[in-house]
Amino acid sequence: MLAATFTFHVDRNLDLIHIGKDLELFIQVQTLLASDNAELKGIMKSLVVIARNQGWKQLFSGLSINYIKVVSSVAIGFTVYDTMKSYLRVPSRDDAAVEVVTNNRISQPSSQTQ
Repeated sequence: MLAATFTFHVDRNLDLIHIGKDLELFIQVQTLLASDNAELKGIMKSLVVIARNQGWKQLFSGLSINYIKVVSSVAIGFTVYDTMKSYLRVPSRDDAAVEVVTNNRISQPSSQTQ
C-alpha cells in the first residue's frame, strides 16, 4: 500500500500513455479497414496488415515503456516487502524451519530413546 502511494503518479501517467497507445492502435486499425478494404479476421491477419502498412517498429511501440514500468514496480515492491518484513520482525522461512525442527527434538520424551 505504501509503494502504491508513492508510485501512483508515475503509474497513472504510464497508464494514460498506454491507454493513448491502445486508442491510437484502434484508430489505425479502423483506418486500415476503411482505406484498404482489408478484412482483419483474427490476430495473425491483423498483425500482418499492420506490419505491411506501418512497419515492424509499429507492432512493438509502447513495449519499452511497459518494461520500464514493470521493472520499477517489481523493484519497489520487493524493497517495501523486505523493509516491512524486517520492521515487523517476521522471521524468514529458513529460520522458521530450523526453529520447528529444534523445538520438535526438545519436546520429545526421553523414554522413547531407549
